[in-house]
Amino acid sequence: MNADVIELAFFAAVAALVGWLMRRKQRQRSAAVADGEAAGVPCMLKWSAHGSRWRAGRLMIGAGPPVWRASWGSRELALPTDLRRTGTRAPSAREGMSINPGSRILEYASSDGVVLVAVMPDDLDLVGKALESA
Repeated sequence: MNADVIELAFFAAVAALVGWLMRRKQRQRSAAVADGEAAGVPCMLKWSAHGSRWRAGRLMIGAGPPVWRASWGSRELALPTDLRRTGTRAPSAREGMSINPGSRILEYASSDGVVLVAVMPDDLDLVGKALESA
C-alpha cells in the first residue's frame, strides 16, 4: 500500500512538472513573437504541393515571413504568401492516427494548393495571427 501511494505521488509530481514546463515554453514563444523575435512553434504540416503526408516540424514565426522547418533533416520550406484561411477544425479519426488528436487543424488555400497546419490549442491564436499577417 505504501509503495502505491509513493508511486502515485511521484507520477503526480512528474505530471505537474511537465505541465509547468509546457506552459512556460508556450509563454516564452508568445513573448518572443510579441518582441519581434523568431520563435519556433511545434506543428505538423500537410501541403498538397509537397505530398500527402503529415510532416513534423516547427513553424518559425515572428521575424520575417513564416517558414516551416522539418524535425528531421535540414529541410526548410517558405510558406506561400497568398494564404487564405478557409477554416479551423478538429482532426478526423483517421488523421488522429498521424497527428495528436487534441490538436486543431488550420486550413489554408493558396495558389500552390491546400495547406493544413496542425497545432495544439494553446498555440492556435499565435499561429493563426502569424499566418494571416504574412
